[in-house]
Amino acid sequence: MASSGSGKSASEVSTSILSGSLQQRKKLSSICDACKSKMQLVADLLLLSSETRPVISSEGVSVAETFEKCRDTVIARTKELSILTHDIQSQLNMGKFVEVGDRLVEMGDLVVSLTECSAHAAYLAAVETLGSQPAVLGLVDRYKVTRCRHEVEQSCSVLRVTGLADLTPQLLLEVSQNISRNLRTLSDVSTLASEKSKDKFAKEQFRASVRCISTSAQALLACVKEVKTSPSELTRNRCVLFCGPLVQSVHALVGFATEPQFLGKAAVISPEGKAVQTAVLGGAMSVVSACVLLTQGLRDISQHPESSTKMPDYRERLRNSACAVSDGCTLLSQALRDRSSPRTLPPVNSHSVN
Repeated sequence: MASSGSGKSASEVSTSILSGSLQQRKKLSSICDACKSKMQLVADLLLLSSETRPVISSEGVSVAETFEKCRDTVIARTKELSILTHDIQSQLNMGKFVEVGDRLVEMGDLVVSLTECSAHAAYLAAVETLGSQPAVLGLVDRYKVTRCRHEVEQSCSVLRVTGLADLTPQLLLEVSQNISRNLRTLSDVSTLASEKSKDKFAKEQFRASVRCISTSAQALLACVKEVKTSPSELTRNRCVLFCGPLVQSVHALVGFATEPQFLGKAAVISPEGKAVQTAVLGGAMSVVSACVLLTQGLRDISQHPESSTKMPDYRERLRNSACAVSDGCTLLSQALRDRSSPRTLPPVNSHSVN
């Protein structure tokens, strides 16, 4: 029975709490998908690539100057990752889905940073060996522009799949800022490539590609602004419509920019260098794979009620994944310290992250 001053019955309060919990679970599931996708992409680009290249940061410089700096950064990241995975489990046990989502975003960013530093460490260690030759930088960095394409795709996906009620002003702001930031990077890369290219067609095509994504982005962001000021199914559908041209124009630009003639030359690695590289990349791959499994476990839990008969199995899988993250961190740290593999590892280009 409701109290005289509450204005709500016990059943209404219970329904409200349940609805909030369902929304939080739905949001966590969405975060899991985005986090998993980002980790997989970075692993595919940096750990499973058949080419050996340095890892360039968004500022246009290598992620670290020396192998030792990379090693120390990665080892520090593994310690942070162990703390985060423990925190995620603790928050989940308390039913704090919002906090779990926040920690998962942190974990995704941490894994990306760890992967970048590990890949660069593997490159530096490999090219230091006798008989190896360093990579020659090209007009375009494949990793940077592919990451930008992925971020734009993810932001447009959010606009396409999110219902009107969930398109909050804060979410729309974050989406707009992410699109603008990554398009700015693509524009800067393309403009510089146009200036430095000696090919007449390439010069003009890079400039035309920039104009194309700029026009598409202007049209989409105007729709995003409209749905923010006048939310309706009509204004939301306009966002969905104009996502298509932007994604297509970004795909075209990145596809053109990553043609072999713009990428420079990959490093030539000696057998000894390849062994060191494989050890480090294999250690990093074990961390990423475990984090992907942990993310998948969280997604499974978020999509089922606590009363589900599958829940004990899902939670056991999550615990096992967290243990695998810890084991992977130990393996990677040891590989970096020894510049060799503590165990026999499969070829790094034999499979992708699933």
